[in-house]
Amino acid sequence: MPIVSVILPNYNHAQYLTQRIESILNQTYQDFELIILDDCSTDNSKEIIDAYKSNPKISHLVFSEKNTGNPFEQWYNGVKLAKGEFVWIAESDDWAEPNFLSELVTKIQQDNNIGLVYCNSVIEIDNQFISDFSSVKNKRFNTTHWAKSHTVRGVDEINQFLLRDCTINNASAVLIRRELLEKILPIHEQFRFSGDWFCYLRIASFMDISYLHCSLNHYREHSVNTSKLAGYNYLKEVFYMYDWVLKNKIAHQDIVLKAFDRYTSDLYSGDLKWNFIKDFRLLLPINSLLFRRLTRKNMKRFIKKHFQKFD
Repeated sequence: MPIVSVILPNYNHAQYLTQRIESILNQTYQDFELIILDDCSTDNSKEIIDAYKSNPKISHLVFSEKNTGNPFEQWYNGVKLAKGEFVWIAESDDWAEPNFLSELVTKIQQDNNIGLVYCNSVIEIDNQFISDFSSVKNKRFNTTHWAKSHTVRGVDEINQFLLRDCTINNASAVLIRRELLEKILPIHEQFRFSGDWFCYLRIASFMDISYLHCSLNHYREHSVNTSKLAGYNYLKEVFYMYDWVLKNKIAHQDIVLKAFDRYTSDLYSGDLKWNFIKDFRLLLPINSLLFRRLTRKNMKRFIKKHFQKFD
């Protein structure tokens, strides 16, 4: 039985697939199985994947006949096939350094209280180095939290950072205990865009979280911002997350509401426009407290914007 199950969900990433698959197969740590799931790609992904079908590391090749349009349904499908103690969701447009698994497996095996371990990631655009996530997060939150490796209580991570944003930025940088994912999944009926963030919150609510300050993952940043494109569908998922935290009393209500205010302010300062009727129909049924909070804040913003000329 393999120690690690590597789940590679793919949709139309043929141009990155060879580098992604090779970076998995060439890991220095070799006690893993590779599960490749293609979500009915329309490019030549199947041709590239089929070239690896005889590789002994590959335990499953699954080609969907219909596109699910939801990466977290593919997570669920992969976890159902997984046999390893740990799961690595290796997203198809990223790639890893050869010692990625060796470092993360060593860390998570040191302590059964660690639910997940993640490493720093290099951010690339068109194969050019842009930054790394530790630098971005330390600057954004005015902290040195990601300046060195650490293991922390998950609830502390939630209170300080994970409530404010998905600070575990890239699923490709994470190794998770399979039993935890089996408890959480499926989530694809509620989540299409932020299911990774929800999974990390769930795990951190009762397990420790480890961070390795070494850049072993390469994250490709694309020009399209999926959360902005998703609009209200994304906001609805944010409501589901904060509602879950409130109802399960994971953090004090004041801390949750403050984090909610900050995060939704960032959303509305971008391309998402306030629409009371749409808010009312989609968001009020999820959590009335969060809805009232959001509505008051946006009403104040609306008044200030449209009536400041009379000041």
